This record gives sequence, C-alpha cells and structure tokens, in this order.
Amino acid sequence: MHLKGVKNRLKDETLDLSLCDLKEVPVREIATIKKATHLDLSSNLLTSLPVNFVQLKQIVKLDLSRNMLTEIPVNFGELRQLKHLDLYGNQISRLPLSLSELKNLRWLDLKENPLTPAVASVAGPCSNSSECQACAHNIVAYLSQVKVMMEEVGEKLRKLNTADTEKNSTAKKGGKKKKKKVADKKQDLDSDITNSQNEEFHESEPPTEPSTLNNNHQDNNEQASRGSGYRFLTLLAWSLFFGLLFILIIVILPLYVKEAESFVNYIEANTGVRLKDFRKHSIDTFDALKQAANNVYNDLYRAYDRSFKTETDIPR
Repeated sequence: MHLKGVKNRLKDETLDLSLCDLKEVPVREIATIKKATHLDLSSNLLTSLPVNFVQLKQIVKLDLSRNMLTEIPVNFGELRQLKHLDLYGNQISRLPLSLSELKNLRWLDLKENPLTPAVASVAGPCSNSSECQACAHNIVAYLSQVKVMMEEVGEKLRKLNTADTEKNSTAKKGGKKKKKKVADKKQDLDSDITNSQNEEFHESEPPTEPSTLNNNHQDNNEQASRGSGYRFLTLLAWSLFFGLLFILIIVILPLYVKEAESFVNYIEANTGVRLKDFRKHSIDTFDALKQAANNVYNDLYRAYDRSFKTETDIPR
C-alpha cells in the first residue's frame, strides 16, 4: 500500500487498515504518521509481524483480531505505550516474555487462540470488558513471574557451570600431578626390574671361552660340508635313476612292446632326435656290456672250478 493510500485512511487518531487484504504490515508508511495512536489491522491476511514493528512506539491501541498470526515478535514488549491489545481469532499458541514489560496494558483479548493450557487458564474467558482487563493484568503478572524464574534458573545454571569448570580445572591439574607421580613410580619400577633381570641373566650365563667358540665354528663347518656332500650324492642317485629309466623306455621296451616302437617313431618325427640310432648304439653297448659281464662270469666260474678240482685231487 502506498503512503498516500495509508494517509487517506487516517481519521482523527485512528488509522483504519482493516479489510485491506494485507499480507505484510506497511511499517514505514505507518511510522511517518505520528498522529496515528490507534491502529486497526483487523480482518487481514497477516501471518506474522515484522521485527521492526516495534518502531511504531506511538501506538496506544492496537487491533490485530481476525488474522492468521501464529506468534508475536520477541521484542514486542518495546511498545511500552500500549494500553489496548486485541488478538482475538488468530493462531497464537505462545506469548513472548517481553509482554511482561507492557506495564501500561489495561485491556487484552486472547479468545479463539490455541493457547497452552497454562496460559489459557491465566488469561480467562475474556467474554466482556472486565474480563479482558483482568486478562491484561493477569498475563503481565504471570509472564513477569516466569521471566524472574527463568532469570533465576539461568543464574543458577551459570553458577553451576562456573563451579563445574573450576572443579574440572582443579581435577585436571591434580590428575596431571597424580599421573606424573604414577608415571615416575612406574618408570622407576620398570628400571629396577630391568636391572635385576640383567643381573640374573649375567649371573646365570657362564662365560664363553675362546676355545669353545672355535670348536663350535669347526662343528658348524663340518656339518655344512656333510650337508653339501649329502646333497651331491642325492642328486647323483636321482640322475642315475632317471638315466636308467630313460634307457629302459627307449632301448629295452621297444624290443618287447609294439606301442613303445610307435612312441619312438612319434618322438623322432616331431622332434628330429634320432632315437633309433641312439637305441641301436645303446643296444650294441648293452650287448657288449652283457657279453663282457658273461665273459667275466665264465672266467670267474672256470677259475673257481679249477681251484675246487685242485683241492679235491690233493691226497689226505
């Protein structure tokens, strides 16, 4: 709403802005009209009042009935000239403690608001002028008591917090000293235990002579050489075993098994290794060895036979 429109609604000391579909209060425009001590904002669409509403300090009578207000500003108590306040038919459930500062308030209507049971019982029915006057007096007194109680509780809490802080500070200092003493004692105890253990260890362990060390060194060298010799013999035995197995497969088996002959042919065709020549050479070597062994056996047998016959021919 423009300033000119607001001024046109002023009649004597009453500024009538009711039924204007206002969603916000034109505080700046109203503040310029110093004559307006009675402000009627009833039957609008107001849901809240701006924080700067308290700039309207000249207001003595205020009608905010039949709006949709859900709360009153916290600083509402700064309107200390206010004597008449109509809040009928809103959605207010709580009242700010600053209302206790409205010492000039003589009339208050809180009907048709979802007040808390405690505030509603203090406010009363507000069905006539005398009850609205009683409502103003009772609400201001009630909120004053609540404010004093809140301040006392806050002061007690502050003292308790201060005491707890000092106590914790003292406890921390004492705890640090105690912890330091305990740590020192523990360190001394650990040192004593370590020293005693070292003494016991040195007492129980006999001194090592140089000759013993040399003997141990020689034993270790002998064990190492034995281990090397054992590993060499093991490797030689396995090599002989696999060599004999290879000769058995390549040389001897083809003489008796047809499948072994096929296996040799397959290996020779795919790898190019002349296994048949190797087999022939091996067979010849094997035959030669067999013949040599047979000759040795025959020579030994003949020598034994002659020796046996000679002994039997000697007369007794």
